[in-house]
This record gives sequence, structure tokens and C-alpha cells, in this order.
Amino acid sequence: MKPVSIFSGKVTAKGNLTGYNAAGERVHVSAQQLTSAGIDPTKITFPLYALTVKRTFDKRDENDKPIINNVTGKSETFDREQAGSIFLTKEAMIEAMNSDKLITIEAAKELNTAATASGLTAESIATLMESSLF
Repeated sequence: MKPVSIFSGKVTAKGNLTGYNAAGERVHVSAQQLTSAGIDPTKITFPLYALTVKRTFDKRDENDKPIINNVTGKSETFDREQAGSIFLTKEAMIEAMNSDKLITIEAAKELNTAATASGLTAESIATLMESSLF
């Protein structure tokens, strides 16, 4: 997961956004992600914020069939930096980035509180915390 700020871009005929960060790196945002985030593809206001992932796709010919390498017999592929999530604000992206980690921290805090209230010793609590999924 890589956080990026999308400062410019162009909407394709299919409604996808080909966006670019300040370094000129290309980021693909699907039409579905745009509409799910409440963004009208005809009225995009930059910057947008995204958490991206690198995905591998098959190269396709003009008939939308995978291009097969004559030597290997396997589909030819390409990598694309693609938005996994799209956000209207930097703050929303940061909150999403930290969400899973915060859940783990909050769960550990609750476990510690419950263990202390149950009368466990500090040593027992430390062992419990080390052996848990945290």
C-alpha cells in the first residue's frame, strides 16, 4: 500500500481516471471507485488521495484477447499502479491507513484492562499480551 496525492489527470472514454502524482507517476483509478467515492468523473477537483497497489494485468490485442508470447506460451503482462482506495481528503486517507493498526492497539488495551480487572499479575498480563495476536 503506497499513499499518493493525485494532482492531475484525465478521464478515459471508459470513465477511468489516469492520474498523476507530483513526481509524474501514473495512477489508475477505476470509474467504479470514482463513483463510489461520490466523484463525478466529468467534474474532478484535484488533488485526490489514494492508497495504491501494484497489480499485474494481461496485455490484450485489439479483440480484447490476451497476447500470448510465442516463446513461452504464456500471456504477456504489464504492471500498473492502481488505486486500492480513493479519498477526497488527505485526512481521510491517513485515517484509513491507520485504521487496522489502531484496531489492534485498541484491542490490546481492552485485553490489558480486562486482564488487570480479573486480578492477573503484571507478569501474567505481559505473557498474555506477548502470546496474543497483537
